[in-house]
Amino acid sequence: MQFNSEIFFAAPREAPMEPMRFLEQSEIARCATYRQAVRLAWEQRQPHGMTMRTLAELCGMYPQHVSSYLHEDPLMPSGAPRLNLPADKISVFEAAVGNYAVSQYLIRLGHLTIMQEVIATQGRA
Repeated sequence: MQFNSEIFFAAPREAPMEPMRFLEQSEIARCATYRQAVRLAWEQRQPHGMTMRTLAELCGMYPQHVSSYLHEDPLMPSGAPRLNLPADKISVFEAAVGNYAVSQYLIRLGHLTIMQEVIATQGRA
């Protein structure tokens, strides 16, 4: 089987089929780990029938890596850690699944709000 990188590493959708969604704060609060936030985003994906392979194609990632990112158990049977969704793939991942769950989790984790950033930036000006 020949590998065609032009097909495999397709660009993410220009515009999602449905508008991007913010998930309920109560759902985000139940995420104790980054992996759980990534899995929540995947569970709430639109369209719900999207496969991991399609997600990999939309995001320009290897399907085996996507499977590792979305696995419930953070450790492989050997005890080695599974891969986590890289930070530079969060935006394409969220565009593909149609929600901001990972970003919402990270914002909650950092106890930051966009307004706090705006206020801090204005204070330096």
